[in-house]
Amino acid sequence: MGVQSDPSPSSSDEELSEFSDIDPSTPSLRRAGKKSTLRSFCLPDRWLAVVGFIITLAIVLGVALGTSVKRKKPRPETGHYPSDAPFREVIHSNFPDPALLHHNGTWFVYASNKNAGIVDTSRNIIETGSDPDNYAYLQFATSENLMDWTISAPDKAPLQELGEWAKNESIPEPRADVWAPDILARPDGIFVLYYSAAPSEDENVHCIGASVGDTPWIQFKPESKSIACHKKQGGAIDPAPFVDHDGTVYLLYKEDGNNFGNGGDCRNTVPPLVDTPMFVQKMEKDGLTKSSDDPVKILDRTESDGPLVEAPSLILNEGIYILFFSTGCTFDDSYTLKYATSTNITGPYTRRGTILQTGTSGLYAPGSASIVRDGKRWRMAFHARVFNEKGEGIRPMYIADLQIKDTEIALKEPENA
Repeated sequence: MGVQSDPSPSSSDEELSEFSDIDPSTPSLRRAGKKSTLRSFCLPDRWLAVVGFIITLAIVLGVALGTSVKRKKPRPETGHYPSDAPFREVIHSNFPDPALLHHNGTWFVYASNKNAGIVDTSRNIIETGSDPDNYAYLQFATSENLMDWTISAPDKAPLQELGEWAKNESIPEPRADVWAPDILARPDGIFVLYYSAAPSEDENVHCIGASVGDTPWIQFKPESKSIACHKKQGGAIDPAPFVDHDGTVYLLYKEDGNNFGNGGDCRNTVPPLVDTPMFVQKMEKDGLTKSSDDPVKILDRTESDGPLVEAPSLILNEGIYILFFSTGCTFDDSYTLKYATSTNITGPYTRRGTILQTGTSGLYAPGSASIVRDGKRWRMAFHARVFNEKGEGIRPMYIADLQIKDTEIALKEPENA
């Protein structure tokens, strides 16, 4: 997920049904006294001692419980996260791979289709999802304050048609293989919506395509040709546009090497492991046409990343390019959000550390971040996995604020926009 660099601040900025029942397997980012002289009126001494002991014990236990360290109350909307967690769960249904846009005081977010990547408690993919017939290629929601979101109906979602390059009558409709969108707001008022899908000639890989629209919410018109494929290397996914300080448009994406891996978690933990590099491609101003420059590899997986790196998102803050990316496998607790920095958009990038991982304030498998500048604040959307009452491992959307100083990043509980 990618955004423009330091855009000018905007002048201004319906609670969804809650997911409250979370599978419990999901970690929570669980002595003789003196003889009485009043025997004719009081209990025998031994009973007085017993009663006294019980009363004393009750008092001690009460004091101990009352003065013990107070546990942080869980958030009411999930019952899962502590009240001081540096994020908020704002969309409680399956809303993976969110991509934020702030335009004319309104927040927009685009996501993979609602049946994408749902797993059972054994981490096996549920192919049909929870609602196999009622969904769009991509999801779309709007908000006035970044906290309360309204998800559009499937027939109102902005992507109703795929490009000719991705049309395939042999794949049943609606298709669940449309993933990880992102949005570019061009200076001429046109919006470019990127997505990845299986091309018509090969259902085993994904390519990146785009659609264009006059507003962020109307039905976009698909481009007939794809932008990037890398078919022989496993495909291309996770498009992320970026506009540099001089107006140059770039598109980041991941070469989906683990798609052709040798097995294991996310198909790439059985040796020999394959590369899953991320690239930056210089584009023409339309955001649709590749420049004559070849794409530049900016980061690849290392042993500590597990099977892959993916979901690039790039920002520019005070002259430093900050690349957010996810590692591990989204189906288990290894999925992690990390970042790297550079003074040049094409690198080299220096790895800086981990932002979110399983166990962070009760999160499980957090990642796939999208970052947008809101005035003086950096806002971040991401997903993490929870298990609902049906035993489905879904990925709701979360919001956090980022505090950035030089190459250091800290999370802060988000404020209403």
